[in-house]
Amino acid sequence: MMRNNNKKELILAAALQVVENDGANHLTLDAVAKKAGFSKGGVLYHFATKKDLLKGMVNYLIETSDAKLLQRKTEEKLITAIVQQENQMTTQERRASFALVAAASEDEELLEPAREYYSQLFSEVTRNSASSNEAVILLLAIEGMRWLNILDLNPMSGEQTREIRRLLQKRAAET
Repeated sequence: MMRNNNKKELILAAALQVVENDGANHLTLDAVAKKAGFSKGGVLYHFATKKDLLKGMVNYLIETSDAKLLQRKTEEKLITAIVQQENQMTTQERRASFALVAAASEDEELLEPAREYYSQLFSEVTRNSASSNEAVILLLAIEGMRWLNILDLNPMSGEQTREIRRLLQKRAAET
């Protein structure tokens, strides 16, 4: 028998697939239940409302990002790991991030875990860098590029983007 935690993860994965395949406006508990192969009641057991599901998705994205960082930051400085990680966002994570921003525009409480995560991230970056201002500038630059990509607004060519990333990686290694 599958543990409840595994069912919750399957539901979150199904929610991300709904967003990726059908767009944020099609994210409903019914659509997630169908994609996950559960009854709507099974989804409601784990996520009583769509808002609860969205909170779960925000936490999933934060945990996924943090896990990737943990893998890298044992070998590298945190700011270097962040610059390297930016390039590794999956299409599913990008689309889910976009969907969550759209949902959060209706209820900004959904962004509270992300606010806490970024606050901790900025504190750790400044604490672990020789030049905290330089590290913050790098973090802001990489996050700006990441959000331009999430929103599909990046005006740079692929080659320009790669060159900027190389420059950011070089600066991060020097910081």
